[in-house]
Amino acid sequence: MTFENFKIRLIQLEDAEQFLKLVSSNKTRISTYLPKTANSVYDKTSTDIFIEEKIKSADKKEHYCFVIENQQELKLEGTIFLKNFDWSVPKAEVGYFIDKNSQGKGLMTKAVAEIIKYCFEVLKLNKLFLRTSVDNFSSKKTAEKNGFSVEGILRKDYKNGNGVLIDVVYYGLLKE
Repeated sequence: MTFENFKIRLIQLEDAEQFLKLVSSNKTRISTYLPKTANSVYDKTSTDIFIEEKIKSADKKEHYCFVIENQQELKLEGTIFLKNFDWSVPKAEVGYFIDKNSQGKGLMTKAVAEIIKYCFEVLKLNKLFLRTSVDNFSSKKTAEKNGFSVEGILRKDYKNGNGVLIDVVYYGLLKE
């Protein structure tokens, strides 16, 4: 998937060094909302293991880890996850983060739009959902710009990186 100067593709082992740099330079920002990723990627070995696991789970259609690559600068700008699949519906959860230096430029909004097309056209999903903290205004804006609708507030439904149970906004998007 491509748009402008960016390519969205599944993560590869060759991405380890750049992925480690992306996570490390954004660790403070993402540890609150994506603690598993923040805590799993901390050196070269842990990054290799993380990527190998994501490749295996993508092969099993259980969890996809996409990277957003700036093709001009040949650097990773962000990540989009597809997880918590329920193939009986079929549906999946979308999660994402963008490099702090790329935030506020509409990059993630455009990347999520491409992932939505992929999910509905290639994976043949019927529904996408995402959960985000009630105070994560950037994530909520990205969801809403891509047509997701608020389906409710789930109280104390997610344990953040500080171990605190927080309320999350549950967004849904149907294929139709």
